[in-house]
Amino acid sequence: MKKAVKTLLKILKWILIVLAAAIVLFFLVRFIGQRINSRTPEGGINDTMFVDINGTKQWISIYGQDRDNPVLLYLHGGPCGPTSAWDWQVFRRISDVYTVVNWDQRGCGHNYPDYKEHAPINAEIMLADGKAMTDFLCEHLQKEQITLYGNSWGSIFAANLALDHPEKYEKLIVSALVVDEEISRDAFRSYLLEHSADDPEIHAAAEQFDPAVGLTEQEDLLMKLAFSKYIYADDILHDTEFNWFTACYFNPYCTLPEIYRSLFYPPELDAYTEMLLDGHPFGDVLCGEIPISGRTAYQMPFYLIEGDKDHGVSTMVEVAADYYEQVQAPDKAIFYNTGGHGSTMLRCDQLSDHIHVIADRQP
Repeated sequence: MKKAVKTLLKILKWILIVLAAAIVLFFLVRFIGQRINSRTPEGGINDTMFVDINGTKQWISIYGQDRDNPVLLYLHGGPCGPTSAWDWQVFRRISDVYTVVNWDQRGCGHNYPDYKEHAPINAEIMLADGKAMTDFLCEHLQKEQITLYGNSWGSIFAANLALDHPEKYEKLIVSALVVDEEISRDAFRSYLLEHSADDPEIHAAAEQFDPAVGLTEQEDLLMKLAFSKYIYADDILHDTEFNWFTACYFNPYCTLPEIYRSLFYPPELDAYTEMLLDGHPFGDVLCGEIPISGRTAYQMPFYLIEGDKDHGVSTMVEVAADYYEQVQAPDKAIFYNTGGHGSTMLRCDQLSDHIHVIADRQP
């Protein structure tokens, strides 16, 4: 009996040693990877900071290989959906032609919980923040104008900033474009009705979907339609043109708790985000405040990047393409990534190719 106990204790001891060694190795490898990715390119820039914006603190990172390059400000989607847990690997692919500023917008990402908000946000607040951040960057990086790149919610955010303050922006790049909530919902319904003609269950659900009603009010119906076989779902394990694990694991800007919150959205963060969006977690109400369907005249070049299978309820590719045809700008071009709504960021090699073409274009 004593021999068996000694053997068991020995096994437990080695299990604990192996476990402790694995934990030490996990943090050591991450530390080394972070230090490597934290290096500043010779002649370039690699900074992070919290900026004072309209009475709040808001986090940004700035990375570029040449300080003389033009500045690109990235507006993430959501709303309240920052991608800073992994998108540094995406933007380093364009850091040879742009100094990229990654901004976690008001109250979210790095700003939570220390600089969280205590009341809902609206489009007026966000547009004021966008202008203030632009002014800060122009002064801080000594630029007269910057380029805007907005994805999903960030696309309609960026478009409105460019339309309202054309003197501040040299180029506008938008992807997974939100044009007009109601127009896109109507196209979403029509698309599903057409493609589900031989599928009675989904066809009936599409008939019940009302483009004039908010998404939260018909959430169950929306989930049934959005996750049906007729809507392309990007596979982050197979469609992503970078290693998702290493992007998070070796992220030089995020702590492990920040990465966890970004990827898994714990209940307290979920409730907080719903409060920020005033009980409308799909963000359609915020987007609905600033449609661009009737605003098509841009004073700077306009570039659109779309997933060729993007049939999101707010981001129908057909609606975005129709809007592009109406756009008047000194220069314009449309590019397509392979895939759905997420492909504009996940297919980052394609995105990089498009943005390098855009950087070389002259009006």
